Amino acid sequence: MGWGCRVDKEMIPPEEDRLELALRASNEGIWQWRVSDHSVQYSDRVLGFLDCSSDNAPNIFTDIDRCFHENDREHFKRVLEGVLKQDGKELFGVDIRFLKDSGSISWLRIRGACVRDDEGYPLMIAGSIIDISRRKEAELALEEERHLIRMLIENIPNNVYFKDMDSRFVMANQATAEKMGLKNSAELIGKTDHDFFTAQHADKSRRDELEIMLSGHPQESTVERETWVGQEDSYVITTKIPWYDRRGNVKGTFGVTSDVSALVTTQLRLSKVAEELRIRNRIYEEELQLAHDIQRAVLDDEIPDISIQGGHQLSFATKYIPASEMAGDFYEVIPISKTEVGLLICDVMGHGVRSALIVSMLRGLLERERDSARLPEWLLYGLNDGLYRILNKSGITMFATALYMVFDLEAGRINYSSAGHPMPMLKKDGKVSFLKSDQEVVGPALGLLPETPYCGDSLSFDAFNQLYLYTDGIYEAENAHGEQFGREGVSDFIAELEDDMPVQEVIDHLTEMVGEYCGGNGYGDDVCMLGVELAGVRG
Repeated sequence: MGWGCRVDKEMIPPEEDRLELALRASNEGIWQWRVSDHSVQYSDRVLGFLDCSSDNAPNIFTDIDRCFHENDREHFKRVLEGVLKQDGKELFGVDIRFLKDSGSISWLRIRGACVRDDEGYPLMIAGSIIDISRRKEAELALEEERHLIRMLIENIPNNVYFKDMDSRFVMANQATAEKMGLKNSAELIGKTDHDFFTAQHADKSRRDELEIMLSGHPQESTVERETWVGQEDSYVITTKIPWYDRRGNVKGTFGVTSDVSALVTTQLRLSKVAEELRIRNRIYEEELQLAHDIQRAVLDDEIPDISIQGGHQLSFATKYIPASEMAGDFYEVIPISKTEVGLLICDVMGHGVRSALIVSMLRGLLERERDSARLPEWLLYGLNDGLYRILNKSGITMFATALYMVFDLEAGRINYSSAGHPMPMLKKDGKVSFLKSDQEVVGPALGLLPETPYCGDSLSFDAFNQLYLYTDGIYEAENAHGEQFGREGVSDFIAELEDDMPVQEVIDHLTEMVGEYCGGNGYGDDVCMLGVELAGVRG
């Protein structure tokens, strides 16, 4: 059966309407700037992108400092000047960050064409604008993740490499390339061990890698003698594991090799070498585990249960539900003394490789700040200062919110401070409230500003029977209609439960119910909760 088409000319919209329909379909808006009197006109869609009305719309071509991010202004001016000069460029085009009056930032793609007079001077520029924020954010996030992975690999003091199913190098750090006598790692791509070692050693490596890929079992901490073509033998400790893609299919092998020739060839190998090998083995295995965790994103979901007595008795419960393979929320329980314990909860910006690496950095910094564990404001100061230095040196913009509380069982009080993190919930006699303070205890998030002072406050144990710390994933969870569960929803649910219900059961019921609220959408963010229960005064 054929299909016919009858054209009713009266039903065809005018040319202007057809243009509007086409622009609406492409999600673009149009603009026109008269250069002579600097008057500018925007379509309704452009006004929506600029988050303003026609009455208060700025002229983006003359109010450059007001409209655009400081790092983009000079580029915008250069491109515009190239069009405005006599016989200049005919086309105008930039991708730029626009500063909304609300304080938020959006990425705009601005394109235009210039109309000139007979002498080549511009009369008018007209074109289109489209909001490309989501695309730009995705591109920048991917670029930063790749940079962080490469930075991690290049700074591991060992040879790190990936090989495909045919044992050909597909990625390696600079240390590996230099070991092979090459100027850079790009020269190593596509080569195999047969290009550098003797056939005997290269054949053995190939057999080992085939076994690893077939069995799925790693080769761990193996001392090997490397026999080279045209140079002295060397001794290394090698660990190789299967390299899986995100679907669980084997792609090849992932290895870390540490040169220990100097140790093996000395007379200390019977005593000193054993200890040094153990230390070096532990160091590179920790680094390998970090890289492996990033690749496979295997998170330990065991829930620790800690009880500490010292005049009062406290019980702790936790719940940790990562939203993706690499999570950015974490917590720490810090024993300080027989009568003091610290609780730290953190929420790192975003997800993915970046967040997982920042979590690792914060855990390392936390170990360095153990001496400040009794003083929440000083511990947060140290974490912020250390994280800022690392991120600033790397040119990365990231942050993490944190709340740290020290429970003094002998004094019956809590000392606490916050770095941009929401305050905990208190339950007392069936009522739930959010902790409030007369002090400015909520300071900036970690990693944003250097040498930032934080303030603290204290709370009596008399104020609660149960206390709950949490990250925003539990209350920002959305249902199918995009409605958040909300902080009040969380507090109301806890208030309805029986007062004598253990905190672990409370958290389990809460997360189960919020999960049902989300339906098939999932939480959408990491969920991390800590519960504290005051069991009473010990006799």
